[in-house]
Amino acid sequence: MDQELQALGERVDRILTLARRLADENATLREQLATARNDNERLQQRIDEARARVETALSRLPAALLGEDDDPRSPNGSAGAGDTGASNATAASTASANESSAP
Repeated sequence: MDQELQALGERVDRILTLARRLADENATLREQLATARNDNERLQQRIDEARARVETALSRLPAALLGEDDDPRSPNGSAGAGDTGASNATAASTASANESSAP
């Protein structure tokens, strides 16, 4: 009977050790989750701000630069050289660069 009690006591000790270790790990994981959520929220705000800056920059560009007058999908479109997309990208990146360097 003493051996059974001793074995039971050792098993209880192992369970308590495991419970403490799991509680510590749980606390660590909760902290990591909170940090990840904060980082995610901050990055989402940065994405939203960048999107707003791009939309603002695009709204300032004349319609001709955006290719709205020369839609290659329309039957009467005159943009056949395929460089409209490249000039749109260049104009958008230039406007974005100018926006980000502004005070």
